Amino acid sequence: MRIVPSSALLGATLSLISLLPLKTKAQHAITIKHTYYTNLFDTLQCSEIQGFYVQTKERAAISLDKTKKIKRPSSFTIDPATPSACQFSYPSNYTTYNKKFEATDLNNRLDKGHINPYQAFNFDDTASKESMYYTNVCPQISWFNEHQWQGVEMYIIKTVAPEFGDVKVWTGVLVSTAHPRKAGKLFIPDYYWKIIGYQKNGQPIQEAWLGKNRPANTSTDPDAIRIDTANLKRIIRQYYPNFSFDF
Repeated sequence: MRIVPSSALLGATLSLISLLPLKTKAQHAITIKHTYYTNLFDTLQCSEIQGFYVQTKERAAISLDKTKKIKRPSSFTIDPATPSACQFSYPSNYTTYNKKFEATDLNNRLDKGHINPYQAFNFDDTASKESMYYTNVCPQISWFNEHQWQGVEMYIIKTVAPEFGDVKVWTGVLVSTAHPRKAGKLFIPDYYWKIIGYQKNGQPIQEAWLGKNRPANTSTDPDAIRIDTANLKRIIRQYYPNFSFDF
């Protein structure tokens, strides 16, 4: 069953976004291709703004098998393809920011939030390693990352891919440079978004989500942030007017 946010919630979201200047940047992007995913990386913000990969049924089966999946590495590493201007100490930005909050304050602390999620790449040593690059993460509110957004990610791995096979997955962030929130040199996204595409009974299906990356977002329900694709595209264009869609 497909669920979309109530008209009131969606209206509030669009009202907030409509206040943002249309000429935000994040247009100085390069494409970084890894073995199993592609990364659209903004060289001014030093931030991935969109990732793409295909979630297969076979890889999902490995990811869900505790005896087969690759153990997650203990730390992130620098992507060899990182642009020279973005080769700085990523960990210190998170550490310094999080010192302001108690360890249990998940509504304010920041995680290194994957764009292309680790759970989708623990089927192979190369996939596992490349998913743990700093170019594949953005500052994400811990509670949001570990609850609502994880629910979206696992829905694809546990439900969609096993039932329908290959799933195209696009994930991105919306970052305002007009009214930026930052953790040191890192821009904190206002939103995380995701679109998936797959075939059901020979018909193309798309599902989409737009999650608020804010301390006030305490929901654990991934269905609460569903949104139709057309509205999501309109919102993305309000942040990035020249954004080119391939979905």
